[in-house]
Amino acid sequence: MHGRYFMETGRLENSSSRKRSTGLTLPQEDPLEEGPLPAVIYLTHTRLMRESERTVSETAADARAREQRVCDQLLANQTRYSFWHMRYDHRMLPIAKLRRRNDQLLELRRTGVEQVHGAALVRYLRDFTVTGVDRDNTLRLFHGVVDAREAAIVEHRSYLLAASTQLCASEVLALAGDAKGVELVNTYERAYEQFLSLFCQRARAQSALERSLYDDLLPDVKKVATRLRQRIVAGHLLPTRTAVSMRRSSLG
Repeated sequence: MHGRYFMETGRLENSSSRKRSTGLTLPQEDPLEEGPLPAVIYLTHTRLMRESERTVSETAADARAREQRVCDQLLANQTRYSFWHMRYDHRMLPIAKLRRRNDQLLELRRTGVEQVHGAALVRYLRDFTVTGVDRDNTLRLFHGVVDAREAAIVEHRSYLLAASTQLCASEVLALAGDAKGVELVNTYERAYEQFLSLFCQRARAQSALERSLYDDLLPDVKKVATRLRQRIVAGHLLPTRTAVSMRRSSLG
């Protein structure tokens, strides 16, 4: 979506100008000294927020983007956007303080996984065209006896916040060269969506036979999603240093 940045180790021709142009923070050594870059290069809080803000803005303007409506609705309400920004900023602060690339990537992956849960119910209702009484009954599964209209408003607000945060976390992962992380989070989203759809259909099943069929399927589907989540948060398949780069292709 944007120009990509790259984290890399190698020789530095002008590290002071690169630091200003990319927003990367280098270890505390002479920035003008020739020689191999130290192993630790990381994203600053400023860069994390700037790229995420840009992601929301550009996605809202891109009619082809999957989350265009999410970002458009987020920006259309200043109070909602301010609340999202505050929460996202709070989430990025500890990530910026990690000061190690792989630690940051792991936390960004975890952030993406967490947001899948917050956005999943609205995605399910939308993708499976669950409407009317079925929608109201499904909302009551998660909100109890709360009025269905009120539950829908609460769930939609949660969806906007979670979906936009997941989008930004994925964009920063892509920015940092962690394509595997983006793929894993997207795969987990599909696995969790499958589990949630079976869970909701089982709850609405009218006959004992239908419920029995869902009962047979749910444990296996849940295990797949659980194992994948554990694999992601455990830090498997983090990119190697040589595979990562953080240089802008266009500095405009």
